Amino acid sequence: MTVRNFSTTKGIIRFEGSDRLIYWRRFAMLLGLAVVIATMGLIRDSGAVIIAAMLVAPLMTPILGTAAAIVTGDISRAVALLVIVWIAALASIGVAWLIVFMTDFPRGVLLPNEVLSRTDPGAEDLVIALAAGLAGAYVQVQKSELSLLPGAAIGVALVPPLATVGILLYFEEFDGAYEAMLLFATNFGAIILSACAVYIATGAGRLLLRSEKRRMRFSMGLAVAVLFLVAIFAQLSTTTYYRYAETRAESALANRIREWAEDVPVEIVRIDVRARERTAEVWAIVDLPVDAALRVASVAEQLPAKLTVTPFRVVARDILGQDYKVTVRYQPRYAWQVDLATDNVAPAPYVDSDHLN
Repeated sequence: MTVRNFSTTKGIIRFEGSDRLIYWRRFAMLLGLAVVIATMGLIRDSGAVIIAAMLVAPLMTPILGTAAAIVTGDISRAVALLVIVWIAALASIGVAWLIVFMTDFPRGVLLPNEVLSRTDPGAEDLVIALAAGLAGAYVQVQKSELSLLPGAAIGVALVPPLATVGILLYFEEFDGAYEAMLLFATNFGAIILSACAVYIATGAGRLLLRSEKRRMRFSMGLAVAVLFLVAIFAQLSTTTYYRYAETRAESALANRIREWAEDVPVEIVRIDVRARERTAEVWAIVDLPVDAALRVASVAEQLPAKLTVTPFRVVARDILGQDYKVTVRYQPRYAWQVDLATDNVAPAPYVDSDHLN
């Protein structure tokens, strides 16, 4: 890549040139369409629709422009493009909120999985963003590889996290909205850093050798980008640590409950451990004795005697410690067996606990 080609590329991605007004209108239109598509895809829990939004979204262009401005030592241009990116991001969040408001999506319902999947970013998301940023910048400077552009756009995934923020703000899920915004910031910072590396490796480094002032400005811009990513990584590392700690605790608690129940059929529906809040919830179904439905007693008194020998709190304390609050939600299950040949009805045998677990 020659210096002249880099200058031409830089002019395109800096929103400059005689056709800049047309490009601005095109940018606004495509961004609006991408937000609409992403928001509807998230609400409908449709991954295919969300991918379509990734392909339409034009946010990659000003972010690459920011990287180009940093590499060329044009700090004022980099700041201007950063303002464009974050104004576009805030506008995207507002449009997503407005779409959910206008569709009158009911509150109090379970959020779609596509929304929830963007509220738990981890260190692996930073690795994905760095790789996608490298691919996007490489495709942008190597016109012969334009066929790879759709894949790079899908890997970057800038608009879906912003639409997720708008949706979660509508539902007043502020913690989830923060996590989704953290995912966008991760992608944003990783793209800038990886694009800088691609531009330098493909020829822009020659520009830095021409001027000491240019090199100093580049160093300042790169230092800010690195510090931004370090701050993001610190957040992601904490989230990743808690995620793995919760996963290990959930697995250990499930195994301990099975050991505690022994041959009593206990079907574990779900275990949800929240390490930050020091809380846990357990959903389970317990097969009651066949005559339990005929006795007048509380549900707790109808439980198999083996489950009352060792209290559940002792079982949970062994795994989680004493500073947790555990909520147990269990449902009793009665089963009857019908002989279709004789129409005789009798209590059904226990379900094999190995089959359940």
